[in-house]
Amino acid sequence: MKIGFFGGSFNPPTNAHVCLAKKALIECKLDKVIFVPMGDFYQKKGLVLAKHRYNMLKIICDKQENLEVSDIELYLNKQMHAIDAFKLIENKYRQDDIYFIMGADNFVNITKWKDSKELLEKYKYIVLGRENIDINKYINENCILDFNKIRMIENEEFKNHSSTKARNTLSLKKTYDKDMVPKEILEYIALNNLYND
Repeated sequence: MKIGFFGGSFNPPTNAHVCLAKKALIECKLDKVIFVPMGDFYQKKGLVLAKHRYNMLKIICDKQENLEVSDIELYLNKQMHAIDAFKLIENKYRQDDIYFIMGADNFVNITKWKDSKELLEKYKYIVLGRENIDINKYINENCILDFNKIRMIENEEFKNHSSTKARNTLSLKKTYDKDMVPKEILEYIALNNLYND
C-alpha cells in the first residue's frame, strides 16, 4: 500500500487538515492517509491532552474514506523527535510505500532537526504549500535535498488557515468561523471544555 503519514499537533484538527489529506490522497495516488498526533511530552503552549486530539481526529476519520488516525506516539513516556517517530512508523509499516506529509513551514526547518541528514536521505515527503514559502527555491539552495523524494501540493485555499487561528478564536470567544473546524469537533471542544484558558 501507498500511505501518507500526516504528523502534527492537530490542536485542534481543522477542515484544512481534512481537505489537504484528501488532496494528498488524490494527487499522490495514496491508498490512505494516517494522521499521527504528537504525544503529551511535546512542549508547546496551549497543547490540550493527546487523548483529546486523538479523539477529535478519530471523530473526523470515522466519517471519511481512506483517512485514519494512529496512536503510535500517544503512549510513549518521552518526547519524540521526528526521526524517532519515522522509525516507529517504518518498522510498523515496513511492507508499505511510506510518505511523510508536512506543511512547508515545517519542511523548511528540517535541516535543523535531529538526524536531519538521515531524515532527508532515507524518507519521502509530501509538502503542503504554506503562506509565501517557495519550496522549489529552498530545495535548490540546499544540496542535501532531493527533488525525487519530495512531492509538492499547492494549497491556495488554506495557506493562511492554522490550528493556532482556530484555537485563538475559540479561547477569546470571538465570533467563530464555522468553516474552520468541523461541527462535530466544535461540539467535542464544548463538551470537554477545551481551549478556554
